[in-house]
Amino acid sequence: MPRLKALAASGPSGRQFLRETLQELEKKGYLRSGAAGEDDWSSLISAAGTGGLFDEKRVTVVEGAEKLGPFPDSLDALLDGEDGGNILLLVYETSPAKIFKPEIRKKVDFLKPETLSVPPWKRKEWVSSLARRMGASIAGDAAAILGEMIDDSGELRSELEKLAQYADGEPITEEMVRQLSFDEGAGRMLAFLDGFCLGRFGEVIERLDGMKKEESVLPAVTALYNRIRPALYLSLFPNKGGDWVGLVLQIKDYPLRMSREALRRYPAKALTELSLGLLALSWKEKTALAEGWLGFEALVARCMGRSGEK
Repeated sequence: MPRLKALAASGPSGRQFLRETLQELEKKGYLRSGAAGEDDWSSLISAAGTGGLFDEKRVTVVEGAEKLGPFPDSLDALLDGEDGGNILLLVYETSPAKIFKPEIRKKVDFLKPETLSVPPWKRKEWVSSLARRMGASIAGDAAAILGEMIDDSGELRSELEKLAQYADGEPITEEMVRQLSFDEGAGRMLAFLDGFCLGRFGEVIERLDGMKKEESVLPAVTALYNRIRPALYLSLFPNKGGDWVGLVLQIKDYPLRMSREALRRYPAKALTELSLGLLALSWKEKTALAEGWLGFEALVARCMGRSGEK
């Protein structure tokens, strides 16, 4: 009788997780028997229950398991309650939990990739160390940005592999990360946030023009508020230091460094007023008082106009 294991494997991180899952099963002595060709549960379970004399532990990959539909109650008795000789590895595009009835779920292992357990303020060092173990070299700023933007360890490994191939023996640079690791929207947002913190007015205006193509202003409001929030703590508790702020807010190295840059260019009062304005704007967007991109642009311009004040 087979044991069912189900996982979602869409995108680069999902495919990486699938590869890692198969590697772990191989270490436990399971032989991969290829991909299943059956398109219904009955045929699939029947095929998994037959095997040769010497392949007692087999794993069969079932790609596109959505096509099988809900698991039929009549086949419940044919499933193993724990890992046995055969495993059906069901690969879905999205989370498969709701496909199985509660009474069936106890006979299904729902596999999820491990979340990155490294504290946010140590991500930069973790990414640099991972790159070294992979035989690559990465600049500090590049590692910090990857650690800020990507939380999934499998996706991080996949990105580093891609970047290392592109670098071809040279160090992975910040520019490579910005160009290759994020889609246009994420890259534009990151450039806007950095431009604001570094006081690059032209870059902020340019990125804003592109961002305003999006229907909702709320993602930009949230991103800017989160970026300047550490600066408020740094100004309110100057004796505590950046390590304390990073620990309290659970933030990563890169946004903390950008917050320090913002404090160098804007008075703390201006950043406080901006944060309060962003909170108010967020509330208004959910009411009839919505100001949209015009209100957001006004808040940013007002704060940037006070750059250099003491």
